This record gives sequence, structure tokens and C-alpha cells, in this order.
Amino acid sequence: MFGMIPDFESTNDVAANRHSLTAKKKYQIALDNAFDFSAHIGDAFQSGIQQAFNSQPHYGVGGGAYGKRFVASEGDQITGSLLIYGTFPVLFHEDPRYFRRAQGRATSRIWYAVNRTFVTRKDDGTDGFNISQTLGQLVSCGISTSYYPGQDRTVGHVFVNWAVNLAYNSGYNVLTEYYPDLLKAVFHRHDKPDPQKLN
Repeated sequence: MFGMIPDFESTNDVAANRHSLTAKKKYQIALDNAFDFSAHIGDAFQSGIQQAFNSQPHYGVGGGAYGKRFVASEGDQITGSLLIYGTFPVLFHEDPRYFRRAQGRATSRIWYAVNRTFVTRKDDGTDGFNISQTLGQLVSCGISTSYYPGQDRTVGHVFVNWAVNLAYNSGYNVLTEYYPDLLKAVFHRHDKPDPQKLN
């Protein structure tokens, strides 16, 4: 998306894409999300924002503090990706992909995108509770306490981060759902008429 954010885990909800993924393919999605160059750029950008607003102030200020924030973001990215898109989907037989609906009323599509954080497609094609996303985010937040500043290693901090990550995921799903529409609106607003339709 936007020419710089690869969309490894999303696909259109059409019959050709509804086949279940092998364990190898799930881990490939996880590894792409964890180690693609764009992930590191995103972590660097996120760390810069945290630095500018002094979020998680226990890291301090200055170059050293930025480095700690960046390493922590990298840790979150890697553990979260491996758990949410690889390990847990394999264990719980879930499809880690977001299936873009791409049609219907706006309210329906937004609700669909938001609730995909909590509902996912199983390998057998049925819908079920999204264990991979919800539990994966929680475990990842728990792991992060091992490298966050000591003052932030609390149960309350884990659950706050968990809630923020789930909300972020729902927001990202909405962006993913509507990104193709945005491209069409921006770049194909004035489609050229088809000459054959004019005859």
C-alpha cells in the first residue's frame, strides 16, 4: 500500500483465494511480515514518533533512547508476526489472511473489517473466533515485558498494549478494505469511455 507497505496477509474474498494455506505458506507470510525491508522502515518511523512525543518516557531522550525504542519495535514486529501469522494459525488451524470483501454498503464493510480482528476463517472454510490474532497479540505483549523498561513491566501495561494493538489491527483492516477504492477514486476518477460501447 502507498507504494511502500507490502500487503502480504490480505487477499480478495473470491473463490480462487479461499483454499486453505499450508503450514509452510503461513510461516512464509509471518516471515515476510517480520523481516521485509518495509517492516524495518516502519519500525524506524514508529520509533521516531515515539521519540518525538516521548512516549514510554522511561527510555529517556537522545540517540541511545531512540535506539532502544527501535530495538523494542523490532522485537514487537518479529514476535508478533511469527505468532499471529505463523505459529498460532498452524496450531489452531486458522487462516491468517484478511479477506477483502470489496463490495456492499460502507457500514457493512467497515463493520466486517473491524470484526475480523475477532473473527477469522478456519482452514475448513468456516468462521470462528480469531485465536491467532487475539491470543497472539497478548502473548507478544507479554514477551515484550522482557525488554521494555523495568517500570513498564506490569500486567496493566501488557493489557493496555494488547488493547491498543487490537484497535490498530481493526483500523489497518479498514484501510486494507478500502485501499483499492481509494486508488480507483484518485487515479481513475475520469475513466476514458470505451469506443466499442459508443458504437
